[in-house]
Amino acid sequence: MDASVEAHRLVARFLRSQGYSAALDSFINEVSHAHPRLPCLLDADPTAGDAGEDLQDLVENAVAARLARLRVDDPTSSLRDQLVGLELKEVELPKCKARTVVREMSNVLTVQRGVLPKREWDTQQHRFQCNETPCLFTTAVDRTLKAYALDIYALLDSFSLPSPCLSFAQHPVTEHRRFVTCAMMDGSTTVLDLVTREVKAKVQGHNKYIVRVCWSPDGRHLATLGYDKLVRVYRFELSAPASTSSSEPTLLDDEAPDHLAFCPDVRLNLVHTIESRTNPEAALWLPDSQWLVWSARDDHLLRYLRVPDDDADEWQTEEVNLNENGDSFTSFSVLSIGLHPTLPLLSLQTSTLSARILLYPFHTATRLLTLHTTASQSDYFNPRHAWLPSGAGVVVNSEDGLLRIIDLRGRVRVSQGAHGAAAPADDGEEGLTEEVRSERARLRREADKGSSVIRDVEVLVNKDDKGSVTGWKVVSCGFDKTVKVLE
Repeated sequence: MDASVEAHRLVARFLRSQGYSAALDSFINEVSHAHPRLPCLLDADPTAGDAGEDLQDLVENAVAARLARLRVDDPTSSLRDQLVGLELKEVELPKCKARTVVREMSNVLTVQRGVLPKREWDTQQHRFQCNETPCLFTTAVDRTLKAYALDIYALLDSFSLPSPCLSFAQHPVTEHRRFVTCAMMDGSTTVLDLVTREVKAKVQGHNKYIVRVCWSPDGRHLATLGYDKLVRVYRFELSAPASTSSSEPTLLDDEAPDHLAFCPDVRLNLVHTIESRTNPEAALWLPDSQWLVWSARDDHLLRYLRVPDDDADEWQTEEVNLNENGDSFTSFSVLSIGLHPTLPLLSLQTSTLSARILLYPFHTATRLLTLHTTASQSDYFNPRHAWLPSGAGVVVNSEDGLLRIIDLRGRVRVSQGAHGAAAPADDGEEGLTEEVRSERARLRREADKGSSVIRDVEVLVNKDDKGSVTGWKVVSCGFDKTVKVLE
């Protein structure tokens, strides 16, 4: 059979199999002069051996052959197989609309799960009691760090900051979770003690605002990224406080000192600085705590930095070209980096007009998956994403107020209005026309031009006593001055 006829038949059969009847009619009309037998060939009996392949079959066969060639010596093939096996089931998806759990007086910048440690005097036991309350931390333009109870979202505590905090991280080691680090718009990095409310360390490491701060999983190092084109790495050092009468807690005769009774002194020791060609945007530490992964705007490279085992050793660096053809053209930047929850993969969120999420194994240029999120974004938007605990789906923020959940087939399984003009009606507003809604609600939904921006997103995972996942919910914050929950 003529190759041109076969190519046209493949396209026609694909259009028909997908139900694109209007497109199929137009296609046949346009090619009928060059290939008048196409309608007859399209209806040929497959058993007669003259029906040809379907376009989708052809593509799938080509992909399968390519994967088979890759698997000959590709150590990532098993990861690819495991990804294919992850399926997001319908029963897992949220069934309710997004609801408002926190309403602030200013734009909310970050939202993150954590714990709030407290050491308080028990008037009945006549001694200090220590507890850690699971909470939701937020930072806002009003220069505050706030903690809300996870169950009823009541305000537990509020801390004043010297500047708005764009990135926030609690110490990852259990015995040091009293310490949180805030990356400020004034270029400073602050370590705050949640128990004593004291600033334990502060460094002015950048002369422009810091966009990202992250701890290594072992809590020994801290990285900051600033818009002064600098990446800085600090060593987190603790020392016993000077023994004075004021620093020692008052204890009863039979009372042993608790783990929150003493607060060690904190020092952030600058150990490494990287000068970037463009502004750095995203970073995280790999689970081994040895490698920092970071990216910059207008850069096609993903960069790795290894912490040396000894202070006298060199800092090792690696660069991974994200362009599949290996050239140096910058078609997109990586603006957000995440870790897949069940597989050793990096998830990279791009700067493209419609945000994509790319999955790569550690230290390789092999792209295993590309997810098109359909979330449109402008040049100055900061995309964020969070994985569902199973790793079968990911939640992304947006500028249009919609929370989207995308599965590993690239399908948008949930597109739920949450913030700004896209927010659903508040409780008590259902059934009312727009004309009779309150002026406050109308202004909140329509008048604030930037109110639909979702600034940050997090997945809160519920576990039982054995550590098994029992459920999850999505929490988000935005420039409509609210925190929303989708469950």
